[in-house]
Amino acid sequence: MNSGFKSGFAAILGKPNVGKSSFINRIIGKKIAIVTSKPQTTRRRILGVLNGAGYQIVFVDTPGFYKPRHILGEYMLESAKEEAKEADIVIFMVDASTPPLPEDNHVAEFLASGSQKKIKRILLVNKIDRIEPEILAGRIEEYKALTNFEEIIPISCLTGENLEKAGDSVVKYLPEGFPFFPPEQTTDLDEKIQISEIIREKAMSLSRQEVPHGIMVEVEELKPGKKPGYIYISAYIYVEKESHKKIIVGKGGERLKQVGTLARKEIEEILEKKVYLELWVKVKPDWRDREDILKAWGFR
Repeated sequence: MNSGFKSGFAAILGKPNVGKSSFINRIIGKKIAIVTSKPQTTRRRILGVLNGAGYQIVFVDTPGFYKPRHILGEYMLESAKEEAKEADIVIFMVDASTPPLPEDNHVAEFLASGSQKKIKRILLVNKIDRIEPEILAGRIEEYKALTNFEEIIPISCLTGENLEKAGDSVVKYLPEGFPFFPPEQTTDLDEKIQISEIIREKAMSLSRQEVPHGIMVEVEELKPGKKPGYIYISAYIYVEKESHKKIIVGKGGERLKQVGTLARKEIEEILEKKVYLELWVKVKPDWRDREDILKAWGFR
């Protein structure tokens, strides 16, 4: 045992779009998880590693709790529950700008069942920048009534208010142990997956409301480019309908070009090299309900 050093996993649960990914990015101090205004952006569990004096927190960003409408949704919900079961601490994140919704009740019921009852729980009431102070106290009481918590902390991932306090609270409940990752590592994301997520983020952000949830990106090639100092990347953007393909490509290919430009700029910052990025759009009908495709893409 590394005497005095504390380390452990803190799984972040909550309904879609409450700010789980934004919290990880802000508290780690760099972009780990993609963020869009669209619900259900996070599909895979993503680790964000925070190192401090005498501790290492491994934050686990999980898919949002919601009623699944397809096999991928079932996987996402099960993934979130499994991560919580394995964690040392569960962070339940809620949205201060709304009262508890059925999805919040679903999370609370899960935390009150089985072995989850023994896990330390912290309630983070996010988006306090969107609510009047005189309303906030009552809203916190509404969420407090859902289940038992060790601590309740109002925060704003947008302004950074109380994020340091939230981190200190997690450290308080960490068990003693060795660090799981070297101090310079901030995530365990595979490079190809990280790149595919960036492309998906840009495609989602530039798409209409009906398209984003059916977007999947797979990096086909990642290799040194023909020019010195360049990286060549080719990737496929998959959608479920031919009409969605036309939306992603845009008139004269303009929207796809915009996706590529935005993605390339961010990928270059991560790789610290010039990038030549080629994108293609393909249709895979109903891929979110196809076990063979989900398995091939690492979802099952």
